[in-house]
Amino acid sequence: MKVSRVAEMRNLDRQAISDFGITQEMLMENAGEAAYFVILREFGVKGKKIVIFCGAGNNGGDGFVVARKIHSTGGEVKVFFLGKRDELKGAARKNLDIISRMPIEVGDIKSIEQAREAVCNCDAIIDAIFGTGLSREVAGIYRDTIQVINESKKKVFSVDIPSGINGDTGQVMGSAIRSDYTITYGLPKIGNMLYPGFDLCGKLYVSHISFPPSLYNTEAIKVQVNELVELRQRDKDTYKGSYGRALFIAGSSNYLGAPYFSALSFLKAGGGLSYLATPSSISPFLASKGSEIVFIPQKETGSGSLALESKEELLELSQGVNIAVMGSGLSLNEETQELVRELAKRIETPLLIDGDGITAIAGETRLIKA
Repeated sequence: MKVSRVAEMRNLDRQAISDFGITQEMLMENAGEAAYFVILREFGVKGKKIVIFCGAGNNGGDGFVVARKIHSTGGEVKVFFLGKRDELKGAARKNLDIISRMPIEVGDIKSIEQAREAVCNCDAIIDAIFGTGLSREVAGIYRDTIQVINESKKKVFSVDIPSGINGDTGQVMGSAIRSDYTITYGLPKIGNMLYPGFDLCGKLYVSHISFPPSLYNTEAIKVQVNELVELRQRDKDTYKGSYGRALFIAGSSNYLGAPYFSALSFLKAGGGLSYLATPSSISPFLASKGSEIVFIPQKETGSGSLALESKEELLELSQGVNIAVMGSGLSLNEETQELVRELAKRIETPLLIDGDGITAIAGETRLIKA
């Protein structure tokens, strides 16, 4: 999935309006509806007391839509506005006018006591104060309100991004909401995906709010996250060797965790046979932890790292596997570093070099050029 910067998302909004005739009112309606359905799914609405804190931008406008939908399906909703109402415009102003004609309480936060009382008498809170375009430090009544929300221990749903998080960096702008759920629109923003923003989002939902795929699946947006790769179902008439063999050349007397976790990771990812070639003195200790791993003890230097005389055996072992992984915890012993360089030149199996192995070849990168 693509991940956008704030400016890129603004451009998508403009394109949706200019190229496809999707009005701002329609985008806001879709955004509010997406948030409403997450609230309905995760918490429920009918008979629940829900407080919505809205700011003066489109994020607040989304909150007004949510308020209308909660009211229409039997929830008890109150809206508290932070900022100046005369700053509202366009679709946000229109949606405030709509809910103002309904029996929905809409009040302005004048003091922190108002915010505290509202939070104490509700079941859940919706944060629609700031959107992804926040560019200044949060201060004053905004900061105080955020603190009250965080201290309430109530369920919190954030619209687009937790208020107080920078949409481009994920950094806290003075103070930020800690949400249980966040509903972001069009694409996740970088601020939704980077810490601490990612952690403060809680469970993240993404709604495309009727954007055509041609808008967001574009080469102009360079950042994306990988799709999860599902492991295929294993056939019943197979054995360990059917699922790949890996050789790990790793470890030294000072580094016991790196070789163990490296070799074990292959098995946890679905691999069949994991061979660990490590100094003979540490093999018994590692074997007591990782009985699933096949250990191949090797000759070692006086400092407890792999010796150069292990080269031929390691080359032979590499011919019987699908991938070789070399470097984790090998140490910076010069003889071991030379072993890495010799193996990098001669191993023909696909080779992944990691950790201390990278240090060994850093000055001779021609060794790994095809």
